[in-house]
Amino acid sequence: MSARVLGFFIFLLSSSAGQAADLDGRAAVDWSAPYFGISGGYGWLRDVDRSFAPPLRSSGDDVVFGAHAGYLHQFGAFVVGGEAEYMRLGINFEGFPIDVEDAVSAKARAGFTFDRLLLTGHAGATYITTNIGLKDWGWVAGAGADYRLSENVAVGVNWDHMRFNRFDGTLIDGQIDLLKARIDFRF
Repeated sequence: MSARVLGFFIFLLSSSAGQAADLDGRAAVDWSAPYFGISGGYGWLRDVDRSFAPPLRSSGDDVVFGAHAGYLHQFGAFVVGGEAEYMRLGINFEGFPIDVEDAVSAKARAGFTFDRLLLTGHAGATYITTNIGLKDWGWVAGAGADYRLSENVAVGVNWDHMRFNRFDGTLIDGQIDLLKARIDFRF
């Protein structure tokens, strides 16, 4: 799957770079707008429980899906904005009856547009819940690429890296990586 995502990203970048070169520094597509959308992909979980000697390591992975909403504002080729996102994770720690269930994130986004192609980085805070009542705040950072199919619809790929230290007062340090495809509707 990752080879397909990389191939799609390279295709978008190469096709949009030629269009952007013809614009004489002016963007033909304005990314300034509120938007909402849905996403789906795959998530990987890794943790280290430091209360055991040697440390107990666990991992898990599963399909993820969710919804997001935000606003972007464009200044020339530079784009900034914010986004709120809910992701249904359902990732099980292998060998343990613990599921990481939900993630809610608030992220600042910034990047550059090449006409229909938008490349961004993001960072912010995320809140994770589990099926056994543990929940905690952590940080999230990542990158994404969006491509405008029309005035109101964009598709893209997005990678999030979430990190938690001493999750909910335990000795568990965890991280979650999400690779998602998304579709946005602008109004």
